[in-house]
Amino acid sequence: ISCEPTYDQTLISLSLLVYNQEQASAFIAHQRTIDTLLCLPHTKESFIEMLEEFRRIYSDNEVALVDINTFEQTYNSNTALQWYSRDSFLYRLINKALRSSDVDMMFKMRYFLIDLYVQLDGLYKETHTFYSRPMIEKLYRGQIMSKTEFEYFKQLPGQMISINTFLSTTTSLQIALAFVHLSSNNNDFIRVLFCIETNPSVQHKRPYANISNFSMFNDEDEVLFAMGSLFRIQYIDKLDKINNIPVIYLQMVDQKEIDYNFLT
Repeated sequence: ISCEPTYDQTLISLSLLVYNQEQASAFIAHQRTIDTLLCLPHTKESFIEMLEEFRRIYSDNEVALVDINTFEQTYNSNTALQWYSRDSFLYRLINKALRSSDVDMMFKMRYFLIDLYVQLDGLYKETHTFYSRPMIEKLYRGQIMSKTEFEYFKQLPGQMISINTFLSTTTSLQIALAFVHLSSNNNDFIRVLFCIETNPSVQHKRPYANISNFSMFNDEDEVLFAMGSLFRIQYIDKLDKINNIPVIYLQMVDQKEIDYNFLT
């Protein structure tokens, strides 16, 4: 199994919103933007509009333009996860737009965003049926984080957060740790581990699923959470006595709690 990271997603700070007095309106607005986006028509015109935007952005990048041509000729809705998992123009543009909550860009890429969300939702429903509920499991994500950002997280236990982007995690602690390489002389950043304990009995607002069978890197045991996934920060602890790595424990939020908070 290769534990080398496929791209530098762990070097970029997480983009999130906190459901508190200062960010409540932005938090709710972002969730509603996602819900609205998912209800938009999925048309050939929106696919063409998306391609035109891709070519405009990468007009001076021959390698990306070739990749865009391949995407146009081979893409269908059932390959959204494969395309997202590639280290390509698509992954970078999607997450740039989501990280910055660029509604205009999200709208232009709605064709693919809808496909990706729907395919992930289909996998989620396959594994969360009435007759077949998955076991509780722990998922991990290694992250390089600035010390300033970590100090901010230390103030958040008990708070509900929304991750703006699609969130990649893994079922393997070893793989998550392998994703966070940091030189010993870097004093501004630290290695951090996120641990999410899934709860099959909880009704989740956003889907998540193991995408190993669809990913270009199926040896990473990847579980992908949809954009706008909601968690509650439980507490922060050390991994163990040997690995002095902070672990931020996240709990998945029940839909009933979300409805209560958003409607009252």
